[in-house]
Amino acid sequence: MNAAIWSLLLGYMFLPPSFAIDLPVVPAMGKYEIASLSTAVMLWLGLGRKVVERDPMAHDARPVMPFSTKFLVFLLLISAVFTVLNNSDALVSGISYRPGMQISDVVANAMLQLIELIPFFIGFSLLSTPHQTRKLLVALMIAVLIYSMPMLLEVRLSPQLNTWIYGYFQHEFAQVMRYGGFRPIVFMTHPIWVASFATMGFIATLCLTRAFQTNARMMLVICYLIILLILCKTMTAILMAALAMPLVLMASPRAILSISVVVAIGVFVYPVLRLLDFVPTEGILGFIDPSQPERAASLKVRFDNEFILLTRALERPFFGWGSWGRNFPVDPVSGRYGAIADGAWVITLGSRGILGYVAQFGLLISPIIIMWQRSFALFRRFDKSDLLMIATLTLMLAVNLIELIPNATLTPLTWLLNGTILGHAARLQYSRALRRRWQREDSDALAKKEGLRPAL
Repeated sequence: MNAAIWSLLLGYMFLPPSFAIDLPVVPAMGKYEIASLSTAVMLWLGLGRKVVERDPMAHDARPVMPFSTKFLVFLLLISAVFTVLNNSDALVSGISYRPGMQISDVVANAMLQLIELIPFFIGFSLLSTPHQTRKLLVALMIAVLIYSMPMLLEVRLSPQLNTWIYGYFQHEFAQVMRYGGFRPIVFMTHPIWVASFATMGFIATLCLTRAFQTNARMMLVICYLIILLILCKTMTAILMAALAMPLVLMASPRAILSISVVVAIGVFVYPVLRLLDFVPTEGILGFIDPSQPERAASLKVRFDNEFILLTRALERPFFGWGSWGRNFPVDPVSGRYGAIADGAWVITLGSRGILGYVAQFGLLISPIIIMWQRSFALFRRFDKSDLLMIATLTLMLAVNLIELIPNATLTPLTWLLNGTILGHAARLQYSRALRRRWQREDSDALAKKEGLRPAL
């Protein structure tokens, strides 16, 4: 199982970003798709099957996916079909021409969705025991510690590793400049992705420290990762880490799970709140502007672009505009896009419509909600350290969901966490059904006996 975890992690960490192999009919294969497919092929071939696992739950029945999750996966695939069928017309505006989608895009979109969900299925089937979950948290901690070396190198020398090794720079160089220094980007799409990855490793380290090893060595690792996060110079990641740290170190697993549920629901309804103008954008900008006017100006641009793209998405609300940049308004004279898409929610809503948004974000938040619904069985089955690991996974997913509002940091690691949480919840459903059967058998056996002792 370690091989599967590290196959996803190393592909995410070191394969070249913003580059894809684009063949006819099949979807473009970038670093995410290649890492997921290679891991799936390795598992299909049975590599590592002979490794002896010291997992107390290894012989338990496999988790059964809830009907609601199956429906959302089906809805996600169907939305891709309807999006293509609803966008067969070409868009012509001045000098701008965007082609219509073709029937072959149905196959490509459906395949892309299935490949994207491979880490989800891996987490659900193979990582949904405390033994395997601990392996995942340890791997995240070690991966961030390994990645910290090239990160610190780029903070000191400037982000050049992708240029030196792969021969190109993956983004605008202005994006790596912040507060008079450099932000590391290494082999990822944007510095925000690096900071988000560091936040995941930091939260995993906090959990392992509290649950298993509260010693000087682990405290030193935590201090090192705090410094690393500060050097990432990404305010969203720093705020998420600052909010998560007291929760993981001091809050009960029940409180962590409850907060994660509230966050998940809030992220899901964010487009509605944004459309009804319930999000206090002016208040947020007014709070940030006195201390960080540059950050306030950048955030204002994001809010303005969100509203433009949200208005564009409502022109084709149910199935969206599809691909080829059709979800952007364009200037008919210059042919340039009239907005920039940053948040994953507005990208999904514009390209896939309400149907695609409900399917994708419903699939992202449903494991946290299902886990919360079955929390009674959760707290009866596991000990304190296992409960903390499972609750921390829900918090890590909730933090990633918050990041999907301003950014598009939806990665294979997001789906891996998602599937792992759902697998734990599915196993709880199995144990609850088994317990009910035992209780029914005991009551039936008791009813067949007579006398004072059986009654007592």
